[in-house]
Amino acid sequence: MTENKKINVLIVDDSALMRVMLSDALKTHSSINVVGVAENGIKALKEIERLKPDIITMDVEMPGMNGLETLVEISKTRPTPVIMLSSLTKAGAETTIKALELGAVDFVTKPDVSKGQTLDQVKYELIAKIIAICGVPQVNPQTVIQHKSIEVPVQRHFGKTDNIKTVLIGSSTGGPQALKEVIPLLKKDLPAQYIIVQHMPPTFTGMLAQRINRISQIEVREAKEGDVMKMGVALMAPGGYHMTVEEGGILKFNQDPLLWGVRPAVDITLKSAAKLYKEDLICVILTGMGKDGTEGAGTAKKYGGYCIAQDKSTCIIYGMPKCVIEAGYADKILPVHGIADAIAEAVYK
Repeated sequence: MTENKKINVLIVDDSALMRVMLSDALKTHSSINVVGVAENGIKALKEIERLKPDIITMDVEMPGMNGLETLVEISKTRPTPVIMLSSLTKAGAETTIKALELGAVDFVTKPDVSKGQTLDQVKYELIAKIIAICGVPQVNPQTVIQHKSIEVPVQRHFGKTDNIKTVLIGSSTGGPQALKEVIPLLKKDLPAQYIIVQHMPPTFTGMLAQRINRISQIEVREAKEGDVMKMGVALMAPGGYHMTVEEGGILKFNQDPLLWGVRPAVDITLKSAAKLYKEDLICVILTGMGKDGTEGAGTAKKYGGYCIAQDKSTCIIYGMPKCVIEAGYADKILPVHGIADAIAEAVYK
């Protein structure tokens, strides 16, 4: 996006009220131009061809051609970044996770107008995501090359036999796609225990963990209060809570104020893990907007930990890893398809 060029946005939503609310909210930003609206997927496809928007906001649940079906057609006819608008229901969360797998770059949760909620609570989040996504060249999640993980030799030699490494993975925008490129390639017998901090609201984190668990060798699930970390298990921080790691690998949660505008925040979990695990900590910072994870990576390096950052070429948003790299904390910078192998190598160092 050049300095003077506005971002052209197409709004797709079956609710006339929501179309007006979204349009009014986005027009308040000087860099955004609402170029058109559509009430369903079929109309959206025609408008995309006619208007050629830079980005699309799209309702998940629409009659006729729903958000998922429309997303598939967009990827076939005119690939364009799509931000999904989802309800906070379980069904809404499940559909949104599917949308991210099909190529949507991100999502925001819709206000419940029937309960008197307004768009103000998500307005700035939506605007920030539109600007972040359109401000840099985009990577289509469906085009990321998948590579098989390199087998680690059977004869393994590393310190003590009980020296289990702790791997903390932090991600935001584009994270669900990146996690699906990394977690399934981790071997079940790798002597490591895992924490995942993905910026997502409640319900969504549990749904994402379930979907990744189905395709992974290690166990992946949403963390619960009092969970104890153990080898071969990845625990995902629940949406709406900050998570810390205490003595004995016990996970604790709190609802302290948002950090960097998010909860859970990578920095909070990473700092607590760094002080506890020191040189046995491996932190991985994946795609995402903002700088969450940079301070935590700095703490990890201070205590002798190891840091891997995703490279620009495979990031949906090159924000979080960029900040870590520019701060000088990254020991390795790799495309997403090389990160699982890098984790295995770091575990056996």
